[in-house]
Amino acid sequence: MSQSPEATVREFFNAMSKQAGLIKAIQDYCAEECRWENTGLPTAENKAGMIAMMQGFIDGYQLDHMRIDLMSVAVDGDKVLTERIDHLNKADGSTVASIALAGVLLVRGGKVVRWTDYFDPRPFLPA
Repeated sequence: MSQSPEATVREFFNAMSKQAGLIKAIQDYCAEECRWENTGLPTAENKAGMIAMMQGFIDGYQLDHMRIDLMSVAVDGDKVLTERIDHLNKADGSTVASIALAGVLLVRGGKVVRWTDYFDPRPFLPA
């Protein structure tokens, strides 16, 4: 028996908080066909695209991990809705940015199959 969708999402976010854990979290917790949508940014259509997008954030912002503060979690079947603050951190622990957002993650068979985040993308866009 697989764990609950909420437990999968919590573990996914916890994995991102480990040193150099951003790519590994995607590899371990997302299905091959997972779709990652971010308001105002390109959509990653599968796990390989997700890894490429995350690698772009890692390279562009010198990211190492995220500290994720879950403010609220609601579950509706296989959908997990989150209100969070994502703190984007470098390897030395310094914070590049903190972003308030809401997200919806769809979990099937113990894997994230869709990850949609709604937030103000302006900090990530060219001036």
